[in-house]
Amino acid sequence: MKIIIIGGSHAGISCALRAREEYPESEIIIFETQKEVGFISQSIPLYLSGATDFLKMSSYTTALELEKRGIDVHTQMSVTAVSLAKKEITYVDLLSQDEHLVGFDKLILATGSYPVLPMVKGDFQDKLFVIKKFEDAIKIKKFMNESRSVIIIGGGAIGVELAELMNQARFRTTLLHSSDYILNRYLDEYVAIDTQKSLEERGVALYTHSIVTDIFEEEIQTGKKTKKISRVVTQDGREFTAEGIIYATGFRPNTALVANQVLRGDKGAILVDEYMQTSHPDVFAVGDCSTTIMTHVATPRYVPHASDAIRQGEVAAVNLLAPKVKLNKSQGTYKLNFDQDIALCMTGLSFRKAKQEGFDCEVVYVEDRYANSDQYYQLWLVYEKGTHKILGLQSKGTAPEIPAHADIISLAIQNDMTIEEVEFTDFYYKHGFKNPKSFTNIIADKIRRQEKSVTCSNPLDNNQPLNNAPDSSKTQK
Repeated sequence: MKIIIIGGSHAGISCALRAREEYPESEIIIFETQKEVGFISQSIPLYLSGATDFLKMSSYTTALELEKRGIDVHTQMSVTAVSLAKKEITYVDLLSQDEHLVGFDKLILATGSYPVLPMVKGDFQDKLFVIKKFEDAIKIKKFMNESRSVIIIGGGAIGVELAELMNQARFRTTLLHSSDYILNRYLDEYVAIDTQKSLEERGVALYTHSIVTDIFEEEIQTGKKTKKISRVVTQDGREFTAEGIIYATGFRPNTALVANQVLRGDKGAILVDEYMQTSHPDVFAVGDCSTTIMTHVATPRYVPHASDAIRQGEVAAVNLLAPKVKLNKSQGTYKLNFDQDIALCMTGLSFRKAKQEGFDCEVVYVEDRYANSDQYYQLWLVYEKGTHKILGLQSKGTAPEIPAHADIISLAIQNDMTIEEVEFTDFYYKHGFKNPKSFTNIIADKIRRQEKSVTCSNPLDNNQPLNNAPDSSKTQK
């Protein structure tokens, strides 16, 4: 069996390694346009923060290591055409420009995604940045060594993380976001607003309701010198200037190779089933080019996520010859390094999304603090009324347990569990907290007390931390 994998990142590598295990006699070939395989884009913020071992942490494998496992790796090769009818691909050697044709028995599309970029005027090669590839990290690092101001467009996970990072690097940092509040894909407003306040208190100039309509470059005179600056114009006529722009408005699936040959779904991503199979029986799609089946969400969505990509690649490999293993649905579990101390984690549905999916739900807020330090965590758990089925979690704080909370609740959501079913789970004792109970026990207690009190239809009224209610009117400038 000849297995061709287009793409040498998380999903493609995961698929290749499992395929070698499952089908030891098969021929496995990875085609990758970059010089290296396995680049971890999540390592870019660490590098920009000053990590010196970027080359070590930016990839978890090499082409040579994969070839020792019996996987043929062809880097700097661009696949230019795919014919599913003929079961063959066309690729070009980017060094020699030679074109080649090769057939396949099974094809795995791990083509990833591309950043959404605006139409801009002028030459922005050194002034407009995205966060995607190794070369992007090098360019931004060079920019940081030469400049002191930046505009970040997009208040999602990448944009917020970069805003905090650039601010800590003593950049005059402006963050523009088109929605009512930042991180709206992940958080409810009453959680996000608190995060916005923290950014602003640290010195980030944050503007919501800011739809960018134009970006251009211009020259200004500073004394005897002339230098270029970038100018951003928003829909309401406001203008912002800086020495450079980081565009972080998200990504779109890279599916052009098979656009008219397989079914596509949300945002044009390749539609796959729970076995990672496309509408063509010999073609599978994994990672950022494919849709994701999510728990408690009616239709498959485009939710690019590194941990999902690794799982998807492996599941696709197992199912190449026959459907054997279903991929567990995704909860969308994320961890954001908001700053050096504070972690922000989430999994499952926010209250807003749960309502959109038709759930009659409520939110409960709990917090716990260490008795002998300033470490703490805050949790907002979304649950279904009546059944107490767990739907989602948003958490924030400095306690090291926060990421584990998200993983535990993700597993509970996957298994359709109620808060009572995890209330008395055997977790290790967290010494030092003022409340010695497990966080699930604390949540269950709060839900019981909440239901006995006067009910309120707005979770903002019952679930805000005392003396810490965010004022959203101060968010937009």
